[in-house]
Amino acid sequence: MAACAAVLLSACGSALSGQQRPRVELPQEFRLPQNDVVRLFERRVGRIAIVAEDGNILVMDQTGGNIVRITRDANRLTPDTDETLVYSLPVWSPDAKQIALVELTARRRPANALVVLNPETVMIQAGDNSLVIEQTGEGQTIQSERQRTYVERQPQRVVIQRSTEGGELVSSAVYVASADGKRPLRELFLSRTRGIPYLDWSPDSSHIAFLTQDVEDQTYEVNLIATHDGARPRRLFAGESVFWNWHPDGTSLIAKVGSSNGAPDRLALVDIANDQTTRIVNRSPLAFRAPHFSPDGGYMLITESAGSGRHKLILADRMGKPVRTLIEFEGRISFAWSPAGAKVAYIVHPDERESGGPLAVLDVNSGARKVISNKPVVAFFWSPDGQRIASFSSASATDISPDFKGFDFTPPLDVPYMLLETINPEDGNARGLFYFAPTTAFRRLVTEFDRYSRSVTIWSPDSRKLVFTLTFGNADGSRDYVLETEASGSINPRVIGNGSLAFWSPR
Repeated sequence: MAACAAVLLSACGSALSGQQRPRVELPQEFRLPQNDVVRLFERRVGRIAIVAEDGNILVMDQTGGNIVRITRDANRLTPDTDETLVYSLPVWSPDAKQIALVELTARRRPANALVVLNPETVMIQAGDNSLVIEQTGEGQTIQSERQRTYVERQPQRVVIQRSTEGGELVSSAVYVASADGKRPLRELFLSRTRGIPYLDWSPDSSHIAFLTQDVEDQTYEVNLIATHDGARPRRLFAGESVFWNWHPDGTSLIAKVGSSNGAPDRLALVDIANDQTTRIVNRSPLAFRAPHFSPDGGYMLITESAGSGRHKLILADRMGKPVRTLIEFEGRISFAWSPAGAKVAYIVHPDERESGGPLAVLDVNSGARKVISNKPVVAFFWSPDGQRIASFSSASATDISPDFKGFDFTPPLDVPYMLLETINPEDGNARGLFYFAPTTAFRRLVTEFDRYSRSVTIWSPDSRKLVFTLTFGNADGSRDYVLETEASGSINPRVIGNGSLAFWSPR
């Protein structure tokens, strides 16, 4: 069986390698600047969908041009109501012809204010959603214990900011849009009690599986819907958590469903065409979150207990039958197959309270493994050709050395920082591209990157470019930016828009 695995998986890798062209990469110290001439003549590769700062979905090319507005009505109050809507999570179909997205409508919390310029005294009446911050003589900021109504004498400055978080859910919906913006959005699903944190196209672009979360009891459900007109969604699973992955042929998916009664999570295969579910027996707790089929569809990765708090990473066939043990580890593991063949990248999280860990690559055929980053990697994304890995690791301002060859986009704010590197999985050669403060939306994605890396990508289809989002500014205000950059770091990055999240089309 091991010989069979070697033949199948290496064949998958060799088929792709024949299409690869040699790439010339300049050293980072000889980085080329962006200019209008480069922008005019450079080859466009795929398209980028972004969640713009106004809450709408836009599609553009890598230069920030040729913009298509997929939605236009975000953040507009519904007439005679206090309801507003935003869009999120634009996920490309595998054929790159359509985009699935989530619409969220919420009821804003009231916030009223009367501002008088240069008064001698101001009477302030704080609303239910108000938060008053004071600065001490030592420069520290503390939450004020003032009464709800008080008088401020000779006020120097009053800053009133409406919270953008929270609000009461009115409805959430899944829509499908044409990527060229020429056809109106089509609603596939609507709920008034459940949010929608994740969705995922089938490989043949015929179905969408999407996750819903009950706003009351926080339980999850996976629903499946065909994308043709008149289709109705059907529920596949419900549990404390649900993760899944499509088989490459689009006929089935594997799901890992969390139990609410303390029992081990369960694994199940769903035959989409015949609507049949087959349970994969696991007698011990599963030490991973998101399952993943191999690129050729013949295998999957699962875990088993090795005793004494340790676990085994198991290579199993497409039905979940164990083939052989790959490694042993302690804690929880996050993994992803290389799109090009038999390599698996993984992070072991020894402590659930600490995110991130060393990034390693394992050759499933030979068993050889190599740690390619000892930094606290919190997320990674394989390039489509399998030749590089985009790695995001936790960082701080003190990590940025004076001779760092990349770019420092860290704002003077007390926010989390990350380091973006691209790493060669063969020899561990790394190129540090950016230190930056990720947007709130990107930080949320990173917490479950092993889920999201199955359905979205930050890589261009030719594996040469990356897109990501960062926050930059100071205490007087900051904005979210969308950056496009060469994965080699040999050309200066450029801002292509303002937005919280961005994904590249698969072709």
